[in-house]
Amino acid sequence: MEIIIQWHGDQFNVELASRPGEEAFLSVKGCRIASGSKGPFVSWPATKNQQSGKWWNHVYASERFAAVVLSKAQESQPKQASRRQESPAMEPPPF
Repeated sequence: MEIIIQWHGDQFNVELASRPGEEAFLSVKGCRIASGSKGPFVSWPATKNQQSGKWWNHVYASERFAAVVLSKAQESQPKQASRRQESPAMEPPPF
């Protein structure tokens, strides 16, 4: 089984193929890496019920599968450039 991660901004898609180079037979779109009390985890796509305020997952995955996806996503996560570039001439205010 081949797991392919495709990043799109701060979200990623997970594709499963039977072998490397084969066309994916399953795609899960809109995953994120979230931080929890026990560390980072894969946040699968979900919808919030407006009446109850509860989140309903669109995807359920085993802990082992989620751990492999998290590892691959972290390895392939693009490095984000710093939005604020500091100049050596700029110093913080004295207060």
